[in-house]
Amino acid sequence: MIGDAKTPEEAGRERRLRELTDDGEIISKVEYARRSRRAFLAFGVLGVAGYAGFNRLQNQDEDEGIPRLLRAGLEWNEKVWERVQRDGATARTFSITDREEIRVNGRHGLEDNDRDLIGIGNSEAANWEITLTGRNGAQLEPIPLASLKSDFEVHDMVWEHKCVEGWANIVHWTGVRFSDVLERYAPDEASAEWMVLRTPASADVRREYSSAIENYTMMHHQTLLAWQLNGEPLTAGHGDPIRIVTPFKYGIKQLKRIASIEFTDDRPTDYWTERGYDLHAGF
Repeated sequence: MIGDAKTPEEAGRERRLRELTDDGEIISKVEYARRSRRAFLAFGVLGVAGYAGFNRLQNQDEDEGIPRLLRAGLEWNEKVWERVQRDGATARTFSITDREEIRVNGRHGLEDNDRDLIGIGNSEAANWEITLTGRNGAQLEPIPLASLKSDFEVHDMVWEHKCVEGWANIVHWTGVRFSDVLERYAPDEASAEWMVLRTPASADVRREYSSAIENYTMMHHQTLLAWQLNGEPLTAGHGDPIRIVTPFKYGIKQLKRIASIEFTDDRPTDYWTERGYDLHAGF
């Protein structure tokens, strides 16, 4: 017997064992080579088709920063979620004991030109106001932070905060319902189809940040103007002294350090939409 050659009995036993343990059929070397060539050719055809499709997509005219076909897909997704939204529906909430730490993520509108986070001092926070612009362009009575903390019912809500990057944390927010505040400060704007929130426009800040949110979400009873996270005052990284929070949008829409709100019935744009993201950005 030469080398490790097997006897017919040994070869037969090995074949039977392989048939018992292998989910696939056992084929000859010739059949394996034939199938491999066919699979390689099929993969090559698919690869060429995919490359051609990608090039065609990339060469399309752009609509708000991305190829028109992709923008159509995002708008279709937005229409689906608009139809899914139901008056009275609520997001799942959790016990305060379930709350978790949440990372600082998204510093747009909060950094200076050296990329350092800018905090708000106690005196500035005490005098903080949110300016309001009506649908007709008129300046309305601003919302003082002090009024939010003293003149409205305070709510504690615990829900899952989700990021477009794929992570999520259960967090505890303290604040007041935006709908309650609007009823007091700008009742005539409660029917506006969109509300555009902005961070302060300052020479010290690298870029102003904006977020456009539709009426359904802004007026929902689970959408808060919040000044505490997990029982503690907001830090600079989480948007001190006041931010918007809602369980119906990804974090990119939950604007930190609100300085102004504009009301409009026209479809607006915002920071991330201008960079190719979905305007809806919710679930």
